[in-house]
Amino acid sequence: MVKRLDEILRRAFPDRDVAPTEGQEGTADPAETISAADAGDAPEGSVCLVCGGAGFVRRNVPLGHPDFGKAFPCRCAVHEQEGERLVRLQRYSNLGPLTRLTFANLSGQGRSSNPRDQERFRRCVEDARAFAEAPEGWLVLCGPSGCGKTHLAAAIANRCLELGTAALFVIVPDLLDRLRAAYHPDSDMGYDQTFDQVRNSPALILDDLGAHSSTAWAQEKLFQIINHRFNGRLPTVITTNSPLPKLDDRLYTRLSDVSLSRVYELESASGARAGRRRLDIFDQPRFRDMTFQSFNPQGLHPLAGEQQRKLADAHRFALDFAQKPDGWLYLTGPQDSGKTHLAAAIANYRRQQGDTAYFMKVADLLRFLREGKEMEDRRSFLREVEDVREAPILILDDLDFRRGNPFWDEVREILSHRRDRRLPTVVTTSQTLANLSLDEMGARFATLFRDPTVCSEVEVPGPIQQGEAASARADKSSEDTPSRRGRKRTA
Repeated sequence: MVKRLDEILRRAFPDRDVAPTEGQEGTADPAETISAADAGDAPEGSVCLVCGGAGFVRRNVPLGHPDFGKAFPCRCAVHEQEGERLVRLQRYSNLGPLTRLTFANLSGQGRSSNPRDQERFRRCVEDARAFAEAPEGWLVLCGPSGCGKTHLAAAIANRCLELGTAALFVIVPDLLDRLRAAYHPDSDMGYDQTFDQVRNSPALILDDLGAHSSTAWAQEKLFQIINHRFNGRLPTVITTNSPLPKLDDRLYTRLSDVSLSRVYELESASGARAGRRRLDIFDQPRFRDMTFQSFNPQGLHPLAGEQQRKLADAHRFALDFAQKPDGWLYLTGPQDSGKTHLAAAIANYRRQQGDTAYFMKVADLLRFLREGKEMEDRRSFLREVEDVREAPILILDDLDFRRGNPFWDEVREILSHRRDRRLPTVVTTSQTLANLSLDEMGARFATLFRDPTVCSEVEVPGPIQQGEAASARADKSSEDTPSRRGRKRTA
């Protein structure tokens, strides 16, 4: 799991209010810094007094000076072993599990079946490789979720680390959360420390710009960071799902400045990916806010005894699936029980790991399949259906066979394909597997979900109804395991 940004930065700069600058007040002047011999003889495990352990310094020069904002190796880094340097840089980078996303395991032509998109992606990969070898200017990567932006950005950061260049990877909504938290008097790291170290990083990767809440405060903080790096022409990589003209005007003018930025639209807004974007509702703010951290294991309504244990157990099983997506998860419970929240939390978790997770309403999928019969561009429609069939992780929310629809057979064919391929799939529904078999169409689907080697059924209990409180209290001392059928998972 990615560590908190303030923890990463505090380790990199343990005793600094701002990122280190050579000759700045509070640090040693270049003429008085520790000599190479002294740095080499420093006690093992000690922190360099000049750079605070970051391994680089910046010169205290005015804006416009050729060295403004540039990172220069600290003297202590000269004597650092290669392995030690990589560990330090990885700790500073905030990449966490994204260290696995490299150019070596990146698809060279992207994930689109459109030849134009593939050629555009190849050109972007070439430019990204060149940027990683010698960070200069800005790279702005635009495109829908799942097109490979985060993988490319993380690959750039990882290559920088391999070459000994410090790079900081931050997800924009997480960064804003940490800046807000830094105002609290009990915060481990102050606002000024976090803010200055982000905006002055030698190479900065801002992932998911535009996914944050568009408050005036958030817009102003982002503008200050981006404007500072724009004025200093500091190497920066930015990824966004939003078309650039839809961003704040001040951000748009800087990100699209041809003298500094190279902008890549990784996938066109037409064809199969556009269709999938209509289906994938995960980018709606209310779903992006549904995480494991924001899930209330106590429930929104009074729960007691067995139901309380079932809800906590459902949270644990969903987190287990998110950490090790394998097989199928069938989340069943009444309306407002939290099953959609847990499903969205799985999507959030996997996307933070750099994976593609499609989150869609079953009703939207049925509507798309119906409209597809009337589409003139059948090839585009079939590509989109294949995109859903082969999705690395597919989450279908609100499966309800009580809605009459002539396209249930097409949905069953998609699920049958995914079961045969053992592709990770999450389904939420108000119908238990036992109730599913009471309906003719439901009984046909039940054959897919009943394989205990593939599918786990997990109950997400709803609020206890009036009159059930007494029996709930009677069950409070029960030690029975929560209702769950199918494959066994360990948390």
